[in-house]
Amino acid sequence: MQDLRTFLAELEAKSPEQIWRIRDEIGGDYDVAAVLWELERRGDMPVVWCERVRGARFPLVTNLFADRRRYAAALGVPVDALAEEWLTRGERRIPPRLVARGPVKDVVLTGADVDLARLPIIRHFTEDAGPYITNGIVVAKDPESGVRNASFHRMQWKGRNRLGTSLHSRRHLWDYARRAEERGEPLPVSVVIGAHPLFHFGAGLWKGPIDADEYDAAGGFFGEPLEIVSGVTVPVEAPAHAEIVLEGRILPGVREPEGPFAEFTGYASERSTRHVLEVTAILHRQDALYQDIAAGISAEHTTLLAVPQEARMLRVLRANFPTVKAVSFPQSGTCRLHCYISMKVTAEGQAKNAALAAFGDDLALKLVVVVDDDVDVTRDADVLWAVATRMQADRDLTVIPNAMGAILDPSTRDGTTAKVVIDATRPLSGFARRHTLPSDALSRAAALISARSSR
Repeated sequence: MQDLRTFLAELEAKSPEQIWRIRDEIGGDYDVAAVLWELERRGDMPVVWCERVRGARFPLVTNLFADRRRYAAALGVPVDALAEEWLTRGERRIPPRLVARGPVKDVVLTGADVDLARLPIIRHFTEDAGPYITNGIVVAKDPESGVRNASFHRMQWKGRNRLGTSLHSRRHLWDYARRAEERGEPLPVSVVIGAHPLFHFGAGLWKGPIDADEYDAAGGFFGEPLEIVSGVTVPVEAPAHAEIVLEGRILPGVREPEGPFAEFTGYASERSTRHVLEVTAILHRQDALYQDIAAGISAEHTTLLAVPQEARMLRVLRANFPTVKAVSFPQSGTCRLHCYISMKVTAEGQAKNAALAAFGDDLALKLVVVVDDDVDVTRDADVLWAVATRMQADRDLTVIPNAMGAILDPSTRDGTTAKVVIDATRPLSGFARRHTLPSDALSRAAALISARSSR
């Protein structure tokens, strides 16, 4: 099934410890975010299912994407095969299938019945300008070609049928809205809130060229056509098995204050394009789940940034450096500003060239650390050990000044930043050997520990 609830039911059946249900009523503003913050501080990142949110009609599910095991479960692979599987599915395109009816149309509200207060839209942090929809995947069509784009955008709840949003990525949706506005027309959209993870992966996170239909990409991740239904008040189709869909239009020539909002950097961002979305219909399943994404520098928000970018960077680097083993965007670098690359170096200077290729592909990066293929780039401690024992600053550290940086990085100077390369790889010969253990001894140890843990 292509729905969120089936995925959650299967997850709870196989790994009940990964879903943490709160059956008592919980306050929306701050309380949900505070629970997630405290769980993460303790090293625990389950899906949090709030069955009763004060003042709302629907339960709230959040933190689904905080743990890579759940990405792997959705894709049906081990965690260490996540990037490779992501790349394989991302190359497939399967057009969607229009169906006459789907569960998302169990309840259709239009006109005076449209009221966003029905939803448990919550305020996450003190600095936020108000309650925010953090898991809104905005689907729109190119005003000329009709190709569908889907992308995440934060949405501030402003009234019964009004949302403020920022298209600060300046990507496809911003371009669609710009072109529609030049013609004096609103841009029709559908906002998907709650869907199977594979829909998020293919439609919301996989980035293709501007002429690629992202419903086709979602089908590629599912391995079958995405089932969609026609819009009720807009000419934009929606996933038939979504939990909630908001139909509406981005208004031309209208700008209103939006933000600040707690972003992945750990800071409240004041930046916004100040667009306004007027909601014309609310579609939802009879017993809908409202899916939130933990905002700020949370494991969920940052991991959602890291996983697709790691797969993309792996593809880019291997095209020129086939010996690249793995790529990691660590949470310690907000999963956007730092990148670790492990590779088997076959020529002097190769590590620096790989780092420069990474900077060329991703303008947000500020620091790239390149290590040998015996270093686990998923562990900060292992990477820092390589920096400590294989790097000399006067020889292996390179600073590139005044380059283009991430617009949400508060340390940039008018959008420019310095970039740093750390080459923490060994010379090709004459370097000390790392101590190791025989593989059969490690296998015996793993079996012994597993047997002891299962008693």
